[in-house]
Amino acid sequence: MKRYTVLSALAGAIALVGTIGAQAQSLDSGIRNQPLPVLVEIDGSVPGFTKDELETYLCQQLTASHLTGWRFLPTSLAPTGGDQPSNRIVWHFKQLPYAGGGTRYIGPAMSRAKELFGVGRAVSIDAKIFLNDEFEATTFDEVTIKGGPNDAGLAAAIQKIMKSVVTNAFLTGSPDGIQAVSART
Repeated sequence: MKRYTVLSALAGAIALVGTIGAQAQSLDSGIRNQPLPVLVEIDGSVPGFTKDELETYLCQQLTASHLTGWRFLPTSLAPTGGDQPSNRIVWHFKQLPYAGGGTRYIGPAMSRAKELFGVGRAVSIDAKIFLNDEFEATTFDEVTIKGGPNDAGLAAAIQKIMKSVVTNAFLTGSPDGIQAVSART
């Protein structure tokens, strides 16, 4: 008889947790689909872009990811004043050093070789998302890019990191609100 009572209590607890989880997920999906203004902040640089060009490019790529109904705004277009809580994604780009070493290069000038062969540059990318001034999640990755607005590898990396940071923010909530999951697959 005790075994039956314990099993029924366990089944009731599982049902309660499932109900709470379903309620939390519906709240999260509601926030995801709202047309919230989200600022895009940049720290660091990427080859082939000025800071303003990179902010505009990121906003275009984040909108193209179709993961949320949010409106992405460069910090230069941020609304001023008011008591609105800040919703933002902070992107940190760091150009990693070349793995040169003591190898002697014999061939065309390095700048010409980059044009001919598409030599890329390793860049680490870190994205942090803040909603209502509260840190939600972070995601990071390293990618080799050529730079500039026509770089398909850069666009793919930005969209992959955006998908990961949104997933981390809304689907893997932890009690302290901190997640750090790599976008690498």
